[in-house]
Amino acid sequence: MSTQNFTVREAGALRPRLREGLRFSIQQQAGERVCMIEDPAASRFHRIGLVEHRFVSALDGRKTVAGVLAQLAREGGTLVSEAEAMQIVHWLKEQNLLAVDSVRGSNTDREMREQVARAAATWLNPLVCKIPLFRPDAFFARVEPLLRPLLGWAGLLFWLAILITGAVHVAMEWPRFQADGEGLLSRDNWLWIFLAWTLLKVAHEFSHGLFCKHYGATVREAGAILVVFVPMGYVDATASIGLASRWRRMMISAAGLYMEFFLAAVAAIVWARTEPGSLHTLAHHMVIIGTVVTLFFNANPLMRFDGYYLLSDFLEVPNLATRGRQWLHRAFLALLTGGKQATPLRPRTREEWITAVYGCAAWVWQILVLVGLLLVASIALRGGGLLLAIVGGILWFAIPLLRFWSMMTKAIRSGSGSVFTLVWRSALLLALAGAVLFFPWRRTIGSDGVVELADTRVLHAECPGFIVRELVQDGDLVQEGQLLVELANDEATAELAERKLALAQQELRARLAYTRDDMAAFQSQQIRTAALRREIAEREAFLATMQIRAPFTGRVTNRQLGRRQGVFAHAGDEILRVGRDGEFEVKLAVRERDESAFRGKIDQPCEVRLPARESVASGLVSRVEARATRTPTHPALTALAGGPLPMRRAEEHTQGQDDSSPAYELAEPYFAATVHLSERTDLLPGEMARVRFRDAHPTSLWSETNRRLAQWIQRVTSGSGGGQSGT
Repeated sequence: MSTQNFTVREAGALRPRLREGLRFSIQQQAGERVCMIEDPAASRFHRIGLVEHRFVSALDGRKTVAGVLAQLAREGGTLVSEAEAMQIVHWLKEQNLLAVDSVRGSNTDREMREQVARAAATWLNPLVCKIPLFRPDAFFARVEPLLRPLLGWAGLLFWLAILITGAVHVAMEWPRFQADGEGLLSRDNWLWIFLAWTLLKVAHEFSHGLFCKHYGATVREAGAILVVFVPMGYVDATASIGLASRWRRMMISAAGLYMEFFLAAVAAIVWARTEPGSLHTLAHHMVIIGTVVTLFFNANPLMRFDGYYLLSDFLEVPNLATRGRQWLHRAFLALLTGGKQATPLRPRTREEWITAVYGCAAWVWQILVLVGLLLVASIALRGGGLLLAIVGGILWFAIPLLRFWSMMTKAIRSGSGSVFTLVWRSALLLALAGAVLFFPWRRTIGSDGVVELADTRVLHAECPGFIVRELVQDGDLVQEGQLLVELANDEATAELAERKLALAQQELRARLAYTRDDMAAFQSQQIRTAALRREIAEREAFLATMQIRAPFTGRVTNRQLGRRQGVFAHAGDEILRVGRDGEFEVKLAVRERDESAFRGKIDQPCEVRLPARESVASGLVSRVEARATRTPTHPALTALAGGPLPMRRAEEHTQGQDDSSPAYELAEPYFAATVHLSERTDLLPGEMARVRFRDAHPTSLWSETNRRLAQWIQRVTSGSGGGQSGT
């Protein structure tokens, strides 16, 4: 006789009795009435039908299963069959809902070992650790009456008003908000991130407990969860599952998000109304953590946080994660062993489809999160992080794999599937996974650029002044030395006239000293005269730059030519461009991660796509600058002109160090590169282009993921974006 499962004879002789402390409630779910069994000791809930509830509630330990069925038959109504009764008793035992003295068998030691193993995996896992701290129910019972007025419609309207106000403040200052986020995870910001995180998460869990108590449920436990040593609080609000109203359950699940969004909006208002400083930095980090981070983690339905319980209640599918995982286990079991399942795998109802889809999606997401945490720990924490990642990975995978292995061995022993099928299908899946992760391939490198005339030279205003004459139009052919644009600066001209007058007076003083034979005074006056002449020569040369001439024979390009007369040009402003006629090149902005690939492509052909013409040209990479810069390669590439490169407010301009500096700069450094187009002569300067080619060095999905993740960690923790090649 097996000790692992009930036999019909054993079950029929049992006098099962439910554990003390279980609570039953009737709810409406998916259009039908069901019974929810609450197990307060384990903080778990179970759903059964009303027919099953009638049978379960009659298990008092005095009658056998057959006796219970006979009694229910005499009372009349819908009954479960004897086989279904056996299954229910077996399920109650597996869920630890029966009193220990009512169950015979040798499963207790095995179940105890499994519980000890699960507890060890929870406490010893260095990447995720849950630490219960206290029971907060009495605290919330005292606080809830004081805050009750804020938990109704008035509080909701106030919440909406603050949320809209905060969003408007951030939208109006979006470039500055982006600039303040540069180097968010740098070491200098760790203290502010920790403070912002702590404040938000304490408020998050407080809100869960407050709404849970407000709707009449018990708040059993509160504590902390460490995820890669990052503290995250938790409040056990699972008692809310027993509430009959699903909208109240959903509000309790959303209470943490509700509070964090409110505090993030308040922080946004504070950030917008304060100058750079400690409070300004703390408020900025609270906005980021209270919105982006909260949405990514807490609102994500694929993780068992707030978003999961919201989705489960909204779809009216309880235990969605557990049932999805069970369906996935059965699917993998059938796939690997080839055996037939007692329950059909193909979903037939809406609830079964939701369960199957969620199970697959949650499994993929958990794998991605697990691998991501392991990679972050191994990269960010160096050698010690790698050791933690290995230990955490083993603990995370060990129990699920052992449980799944136990399921497969049972299936094979029962005749459902074969060892041969298990071996070759497992080997095939491992081979496919290895091929996806480690198969070498050459990635496509791409960068956006702008078509220009070859050897284009940008002519800037050296001396500020008003544009008084534009002697050429966009696209005109010009000769070397030809006058193109003339500027005027009356103030600089007047200063030059004053210096010339001062020179004339100085020369007169020198002649007077000479006629008096005062050689000492004459030599002194001569020195001053020479200094004035040098100053005048420099001023004349400076004013001569207001006559902008062609540096070589070519074609001018600037769509604003002919429309800027009377406009004031600051020093450094672009006036026009001159390039070689009939020859074209593409000016590129290359990301730091692609710099080495472009540098290795110098003097080699590449593909140039011209979206406006829907055509492809052939080019040759001719140059890659030695240093990365935040100065745009071409204005058309920036987001301000509708291009792909994001911008931020320039640090010098923000700090007021130099009013003539550009107001905006690139959000991250780029390398300027040039691709020569030898075959096309029908292009127009200013056309957008995209350069593409295959990287010469093969890579794999695994190595590429590691490389990009390492670059991202370095960028967000450095606080500066670099400025030189990382090669």
